[in-house]
Amino acid sequence: MERSGQIRIENVSKKYTNLIGEENEAVENVSLTIGAGEFVSFMGPSGCGKTTLLRIIAGLLKPDSGQLYLDDEPITGPGCERGLVFQNPELYQWLNVEQNVAFGLKARKVYHEHKDDVQKYIDMVGLTGFEKSLPHHLSGGMQQRTAFARALINRPKVLLLDEPFGALDAFTRVALQDRLLELWKTIGYTAVMVTHDVEEAVVLSQRVIVMSGRPARVIDIQEIDLPYPRNRNAIEVVELKKKILSNLQM
Repeated sequence: MERSGQIRIENVSKKYTNLIGEENEAVENVSLTIGAGEFVSFMGPSGCGKTTLLRIIAGLLKPDSGQLYLDDEPITGPGCERGLVFQNPELYQWLNVEQNVAFGLKARKVYHEHKDDVQKYIDMVGLTGFEKSLPHHLSGGMQQRTAFARALINRPKVLLLDEPFGALDAFTRVALQDRLLELWKTIGYTAVMVTHDVEEAVVLSQRVIVMSGRPARVIDIQEIDLPYPRNRNAIEVVELKKKILSNLQM
């Protein structure tokens, strides 16, 4: 059976208007195809428009021009087939882990049909035993694991990741990167990540899409043709990091 989750971006542009009426272009004429089940990362200077593009894919923003497709169906707004994980977990503080993970199922009115999935995804992200814990009783890494489970329980075709490890310490970041790879391999969704961490992009991705300064344009696509798991200190990884950094500084 053919995999689902292909994203096609065709000539997408997006402008913002500031408080004094000036237009600022955030994304300019981006065209890109992301294969079903692929793991890609967007990299570029801070403020270049990477997150704007991610939010357009999520359906949270509408492009001013161009079109996007998921499996040949136009993207016209948010949908449960595209999960989104932010840098901050954005959990409901009055709900425990179990309730946060189940929230999407209840909002879609499918909780009773899929309630057994709640424990399944809690176990999958490594939070067994913390089902009744409130967010403020959890570490930052555990809160982010909860956010992953909440996004994945809807069984999205595409998981969109906006610097998901940016607020974590180095040890927790590496542990969660490894967990994300396990989930991606096991479940088979398409993963699209915005990151400023070159090593993270090389270790996780199959392709790194390098964006220009604002407005965001694709200036390079770096294939990462290395087997998983990837040794962060391997010469091939180090050389790819150098090459991507060189492209980022163009």
